[in-house]
Amino acid sequence: HRYLEIVMALSEAKKQKQREAKALLEGFWGQTFKFSQPKPLKVGILEDMVEDAKARNLPFDQDIIRAALQLYVHRYLYQKAVRKGSDRIGLDGQPAGEVTEEQKAYAKTQTKNVDRKQKWRKNAVQPESEAKPDATQSDA
Repeated sequence: HRYLEIVMALSEAKKQKQREAKALLEGFWGQTFKFSQPKPLKVGILEDMVEDAKARNLPFDQDIIRAALQLYVHRYLYQKAVRKGSDRIGLDGQPAGEVTEEQKAYAKTQTKNVDRKQKWRKNAVQPESEAKPDATQSDA
């Protein structure tokens, strides 16, 4: 029982950090950060964010911004957006570079295991009536 309590507490702590990161990023830089529909970010956007926070006298230092940014870019949806490739966006929400083939390949490796688990779960809960017929069966 104690193990389950610890796991649940850690899970809630992680969810809280994600809520805080979302509030910070979407709240102050909403034109760039959209948790539900992320786009690849400009390389070096952390420095832009730190400069902007200083210019606007926001109460966030580089460590807080970096932690929120890391939570954002390590999410599945963000890696999936990078994997698809497109323009990167800057802090102003405008195009600022492109995703390279190497970056797409890395994002693909980051999402591969999640995709595999999702496919397994989908197949595991698929009702018998929707299951594909066995190749050895005939329609006769």
